Amino acid sequence: MLSVAATADDDTIRAAYLAAIRDCPPERDRERFERVRAAYEAISDVRRRLAHALFDVSVPSLDDLLVAVSADFQPRRPDERRLRRLLGGK
Repeated sequence: MLSVAATADDDTIRAAYLAAIRDCPPERDRERFERVRAAYEAISDVRRRLAHALFDVSVPSLDDLLVAVSADFQPRRPDERRLRRLLGGK
């Protein structure tokens, strides 16, 4: 949502957040604004980024699954290791 690198610092994340809400204020698109705000709150400081990285249990989108599967697709039954990787587990 904010399009920042995983290694971005607090100032970079805040700048990306401010740019995103300038592009889409709540009066124009309330749903998108709420998604941007939620994304910022999830990674706004170091502790929250760590918690998000460790405990994010959001469901992957269909596009995320297709990208993960298409990289090494072979028509066979997936093993447990591959299923965990596809579903975001370690």
